[in-house]
Amino acid sequence: MVTHLCSSLVYFIFSFAWHYNSRDVILKITGNGKNYQESTMFSALFNFLKHNFKKPMLKHIIGHKNPDTDTICSSIAYQDFLNQRGTEAKAYTLGHLNNETKFIFDTFGIDDPEHIQELPKGSEIILIDHNEEVHSIENLKDLDIVEIIDHHRVKIETDKPISIYVEPLGSSCSIIAKKFFENGNGNGNSGVAFPTLSKATASLLISGIISDTLFFRSPTTTEVDKELVKKLNEVAHIEDLEKFSLDMFNAKSDLGDISTADLIKLDYKVYDFGKDTYGFGVMETTNKDFGLNRKEEIIEGLKEIKEGDNLKGVFFSIIDILNEESYTLSSGDEEAELFTKTFHSENNDGVMFVKGLISRKKQVVPKIQEYLRR
Repeated sequence: MVTHLCSSLVYFIFSFAWHYNSRDVILKITGNGKNYQESTMFSALFNFLKHNFKKPMLKHIIGHKNPDTDTICSSIAYQDFLNQRGTEAKAYTLGHLNNETKFIFDTFGIDDPEHIQELPKGSEIILIDHNEEVHSIENLKDLDIVEIIDHHRVKIETDKPISIYVEPLGSSCSIIAKKFFENGNGNGNSGVAFPTLSKATASLLISGIISDTLFFRSPTTTEVDKELVKKLNEVAHIEDLEKFSLDMFNAKSDLGDISTADLIKLDYKVYDFGKDTYGFGVMETTNKDFGLNRKEEIIEGLKEIKEGDNLKGVFFSIIDILNEESYTLSSGDEEAELFTKTFHSENNDGVMFVKGLISRKKQVVPKIQEYLRR
């Protein structure tokens, strides 16, 4: 009994010291030299542990550049999931929050994640809502990718086997919600904590799903997304999801005096189609005239991005959320021709209208890729 208590005490001392990575903790506990032989023994043992056992590294959760609501909400929710399971993790953002995300955070009292551009070399990272280098953190090649969670096409190489969870759902928040529901009701025999879904996290996950699926209007929507929102709302208790979604979209549409460059890059991604690389900006809105009234300056901005980033072309689509239609602008005649031929649209003084074309991920990018391969 005494031996067991002593060994437990020694384990506690070293666990405490190891957590703070401090040799001084041991020296203070053992008398700081009052008993030289004992303190030397503990010091030697600590040095042995330090060199033979690595302290678990912080998992940095990273969403994509030009972050949207889904990438931010899924990152924060996954931080909660991992922390409850005993893994030290922290969510970050690679850009400023858009007005929709700010509205959600204000509504549910969520703190903004830390904004970063790079991380120290060798840091362990989890990529959420993206997996292509061009969409990720600046020094991705210097970092250790340990996990990917995404609902987009897969286009990345790693130098070792890692955990990859990719599913064709409407949002990354849907995948994180599934993880909570699949792991939240275990019997505890594995020794791993089973996370509890809080009202705040459930609210974030609902927000991400609503945002990325345009409240189930987008063709990316699945029945799984709809069922998950029902289950999540049993915890979140959002009284009127229809009204909440409209409030979200109105907040997203309230762009004030945003600059043209910021407007184009608000939701912007670059895609490599073999020898040609194109940029795609999207403005999802309940007020399409805000973008159409700035057509000329947006087109000039697209031309500047095309030249500055050495791209084959740049597109900017104004998505009318409620009417489920799009108005697309381009950086030049060649790109406009590519778009009109791909989607059989008319070019009305530089504006290409297509009814029902509202998803960059599932409609625009795959179709252009298919056309370029012909």
